[in-house]
Amino acid sequence: MNKYFGKAIAYSAGNIFNKFLLLFLLPIFTHLLKPEEYAIYVNLTVFISFANLIYFLGIQQSLFSHFYIRKNDDYKFTLISSIYVTIAVFGFFVSSLIILFRNRIPFFLKISANHPELFVFVAVICFADVIYGITLSIINMQEKSINYAILSGVKNLLFFILVLIGYVLGRLSLFYIFLFLTISSVISAFVSLFDINGFLRTLKVQRKIVFSFSIMKSVLSFGLVMIPGTFSMIILRLADRYMLTYLSPNSLHDVGIYAIGYRVGTIMQFPVSIVSLAFFPYAMKIGNSPQAKDSYRRIFRYFTVFGAIFGFLIILFSPEIFLIFIAQPYHEAIKIVFAGVISFYLLGIFNIINLNFYVDKKAGKIATAVILGALLNIILNFIFIPRFGIYGAGIASVIAYLFIVIYNFYFERKFYHTGYKMLPVSIALVLLLSVAALNFVLSTNTTLIFFKMLFLLVLLALFFVYWKKGKRMEIFSTILKKD
Repeated sequence: MNKYFGKAIAYSAGNIFNKFLLLFLLPIFTHLLKPEEYAIYVNLTVFISFANLIYFLGIQQSLFSHFYIRKNDDYKFTLISSIYVTIAVFGFFVSSLIILFRNRIPFFLKISANHPELFVFVAVICFADVIYGITLSIINMQEKSINYAILSGVKNLLFFILVLIGYVLGRLSLFYIFLFLTISSVISAFVSLFDINGFLRTLKVQRKIVFSFSIMKSVLSFGLVMIPGTFSMIILRLADRYMLTYLSPNSLHDVGIYAIGYRVGTIMQFPVSIVSLAFFPYAMKIGNSPQAKDSYRRIFRYFTVFGAIFGFLIILFSPEIFLIFIAQPYHEAIKIVFAGVISFYLLGIFNIINLNFYVDKKAGKIATAVILGALLNIILNFIFIPRFGIYGAGIASVIAYLFIVIYNFYFERKFYHTGYKMLPVSIALVLLLSVAALNFVLSTNTTLIFFKMLFLLVLLALFFVYWKKGKRMEIFSTILKKD
């Protein structure tokens, strides 16, 4: 019990550290960059996200299912080394193409025409990030929570320091932002390689096979099937920024406003990532055991309740977050925070529902839901953005995420009968939408802030009472065989 409590604490600390680093960058970006300039930064990071999909070849998702197929060290060594050989060769090839055709990439023609040099940085970032990302996935599968927490913060910490230095020196244009991002990505990749090399040296390998076609065939057969689903997930998460560029009346200005509001809303990633990092590797271990469904059902219940409370607080205090961290020209984005919060809350529900599909290696079920959700998102964006602007994009995002949850909930109940209950999720959504509506009708003032703080204190007091009654370890019992 204490073992998994410690893991959750370590993952929490790492995630809090990363989220706060990114949050503290927002004041700098919003004070020095116009919404249109911030939109260019956002759209290029969207491009990086889509490019990373190609670089990873679905191996991250496949690793989730393949790491524990065999428990001997020979298999782990060959699996890991084969993966690095594959992504290094393929990544170098794709990065070379991006640099070669940096002036002709049509995906962001409207932006890249003025900033083709940034795609050189993008190519290097993508190559470094795939090395870094695979390493973090391997560490997570080994359940090395402290190691993961430290390594996962390296890139953001370096980027944060470089941005601060650039800010002090007065050199913080888009060029320097991507230069700093490139430097932090490359250094992080080297650090991660040093870490994984140390792990490989600890393995008691009888026969060192650096590359195995049979293993990579199995890995890619699962991973490549996941690419359409992952591509669609990226569309769900990021395509609305790109579509706002062309469909919204204010184009890049609206992209900048929407991106800031959604970014604040993605603080909701914190509980989602904690569940994924602390619980999912264990869930794969016990996937075929009798206690699996009970564990899945309980983590679903806990996330539904505590995730909803966390999201409620983000939306409730979003005006105060903006007053403290975000420049005045971006304050219109307060009203769009709900989209990021609710979307990631539903993503957390979706991930838990999919556990049985991962155990059975039914990648198609996951991919189908996300593909349909992405198509729905695109259609809704085409309908809503011209009429409602950034709010239309936010509504489209929430509806699309809700669709994928309902879709896979139906098939999970049909094939596995785990016993997930959707009524609490429905209540949580009503609660989140209700508090979001308050941001449309109420203006922030001293009295309102006072009542918000009073509400928060009452909530903390109730939680403290619950904690003192001996329930403090119950939430972590979901990853144990017994309560």
